[in-house]
Formats: sequence, C-alpha cells, structure tokens
Amino acid sequence: MKKNILIIGAGGVAHVAAHKAAMHNVLLGDICIASRTQSKCEEIIASVKRKDHLQDKSKKLFSRQLDALDIPATIRLIKETNSGIVINLGQPFIN
Repeated sequence: MKKNILIIGAGGVAHVAAHKAAMHNVLLGDICIASRTQSKCEEIIASVKRKDHLQDKSKKLFSRQLDALDIPATIRLIKETNSGIVINLGQPFIN
C-alpha cells in the first residue's frame, strides 16, 4: 500500500527530503510540500522536475499553502492529501 507524504516546510532540509522522496515515490506515493510561502514549495517542485528525480511520473507532486501553527488546517491537509507519512521540517518552534 502506498503511503502519501506531506512535507511541511520549504527550507534546505525540506528540499533534500522532497528530492529523496521523489526518487522513491513508486513506493511512497503522492508528495505534497506545504509551507506558509507556497512559492518556495513551487521552487522545490521545479528543482525535482528539472533534475528528473520524480521516479513515477504518474504520481502527484504538488504544493499547498499552510500555516503549520493552525492545527485544524494541518489536520485538514493531512486528510485531504491522504498522507500516511508527515515529515515536519518547519521551524523548530512548530514541533
């Protein structure tokens, strides 16, 4: 069973995590990158596509705007994306 992934954050570590997840998305499923600044998420997605790291092109790689301090919004996004794996790479005060 595929476990869709939600990556919260769009900094350097999230950039690396997104590339690695994309390289294994045949096992991991769809990938959503979410951050307060959606344009940063889109930059990561462009990098993954530019480097051709998306292993299974039929799987989704997309972004959403999210304030991770808004717990109800975070829960809604987890449900909306059907994410079985959530990787919180936002600022330390979010944890």
